[in-house]
Amino acid sequence: MVAAEELGLTQPAVSRSVRELETILGHDLIDRSTRGAELTRQGETFLRAAETGLAQLALATDSVVAEAGAGEAIRIGALPNVCSQFLPQLVMDFKAHSPEVVIHIIPGTNAALLSALRRGETDFVIGRLSSSEDMKGLAFEALFDEPLIFVVRADHPLANGRHSLQAAMSYPFLLPPEGTIIRQEANRYLASQSVSQIPDVIETTSSDFQRAYLRISDAVAIVPSGVLQGDVDQGALCKLSIGDGELSGPVGLTVNPELPQGHAATRLLSLIRAMP
Repeated sequence: MVAAEELGLTQPAVSRSVRELETILGHDLIDRSTRGAELTRQGETFLRAAETGLAQLALATDSVVAEAGAGEAIRIGALPNVCSQFLPQLVMDFKAHSPEVVIHIIPGTNAALLSALRRGETDFVIGRLSSSEDMKGLAFEALFDEPLIFVVRADHPLANGRHSLQAAMSYPFLLPPEGTIIRQEANRYLASQSVSQIPDVIETTSSDFQRAYLRISDAVAIVPSGVLQGDVDQGALCKLSIGDGELSGPVGLTVNPELPQGHAATRLLSLIRAMP
């Protein structure tokens, strides 16, 4: 039903088209059962190939448009910590020498950005290393390790001195949603400290909400250091000593090896790799 709505077609029309495609290929692409519809092994293979083909078509279209004088564009998929950390300075440095290149910053979760990369909707993604399942068909290049930090407002009861995780557990927590890379890292640390459940949780990936909510509440946030480090440096928020040195993950570039990079994207990638 969702596919039919996105295509602007009726459900029977979509089902008929899928059946016709299965007839042409000689394989079932979808396993239809009472539990719902899932891709078969052949369906997954066909989907990956189709996404690559569509991505190549999009790249070819962009190349023709660029040759016609519309200028090059770079589409960067970036997690919130990257958007607020080194990406602004990086874009400013690049634009100083290439003002004609249009840069699109596409925020989102790791899963959504990697899916867009497979479809050729982004040129590359800057973010944390995802699971091996999510990375299938993609290539990751580590740039640096980034810690996760516990953050509260500057005048929070926990802001003075060293406090334990057990003390923090009596306050609400701001966490990324289940299934995200950051939440998985946070859950692993909490489990290592014998914490199986947090009683009061608000889930969000919005740094704007995190920043605003922390300033008016007693909440504790677990975030990548790049997201709120500027607020900590300015004294608006306070980093707790909980988990120091125990929470970190690699941040790097993820590319689709099936897709060649344009000239502008190649220059920007070189600039990223040369960063200290």
